[in-house]
Amino acid sequence: MAFLRVVEVFPPLFPGAAEDDREVQLRRSIDDFVGDVNAIRGVADVVVVASLKKPHFPALSTIEASLQLRRKLGLDAAPVIVVRDQDRLQFLSSAVAGLVGGLKSMVLVWGDPGEARRSPKLIGFAGLSEALSEATRISERGRSRCRLFAPVDLRRLVTARGVRIARERLSAGASFLLAQPPATDSAETFDYQSKLVRAAGLEGKVLLSVFPFRSSRDVIECERYFGWKLPKSLHAAAKEGESSLLQTQKEVVRRLRSEHFPGVYVSTRGNPAIAKEVLS
Repeated sequence: MAFLRVVEVFPPLFPGAAEDDREVQLRRSIDDFVGDVNAIRGVADVVVVASLKKPHFPALSTIEASLQLRRKLGLDAAPVIVVRDQDRLQFLSSAVAGLVGGLKSMVLVWGDPGEARRSPKLIGFAGLSEALSEATRISERGRSRCRLFAPVDLRRLVTARGVRIARERLSAGASFLLAQPPATDSAETFDYQSKLVRAAGLEGKVLLSVFPFRSSRDVIECERYFGWKLPKSLHAAAKEGESSLLQTQKEVVRRLRSEHFPGVYVSTRGNPAIAKEVLS
């Protein structure tokens, strides 16, 4: 089986220019986005267009951004569709729009809880597995082979319930589970995560992730923001500089390849060019 390289990018932002210039600026923003992704097409089998979690930075929808990549580059682009707080009709519209546009992959996530709550009048989904089943049904009815991805929190695989949820997502139609938190080093974290995956019987179905840290300060801030507990070896690498941090991520990819994992999930943090550095 080929080693699957899944690379995460972010959609282009809407410009804040004057009304007369907005359309021109938006086209330029889309062209820049397409150009940045085109530069990494040789190292990415699937480009995941992630949703921005910053409402004060309005961006093109993940569906439309993925369609742009599909039309202009012929890439397998997978939009992230957030299921929480959507009713079935909204979800159906998103999925059908992607399938009609020719998308071959999608990423379904439940989403983080926020202040907004779904109206009790809207009929949504009980959980992510139910939405995956619905997406599978839509794909089959449309005679479209759409590959579905879903997340897995590796920290929850230490419990029977966490393993059951992961298996339910696969049974509901997910081809692969994209792992978090990232495998930050090729020794301690990698060994621990790979053991969790194997103990859960999920080998061949989980893509461990790599995350490009930039500095000691960045490592500390990511620990606080995401709630990650990062190993001392990563902090030590951070003190040596960004090139040392990059090398730790490249070593994770090397182990994934040498130990015959199905692939890797690479975050680029808004800089698609980092994928070339990590995967070269």
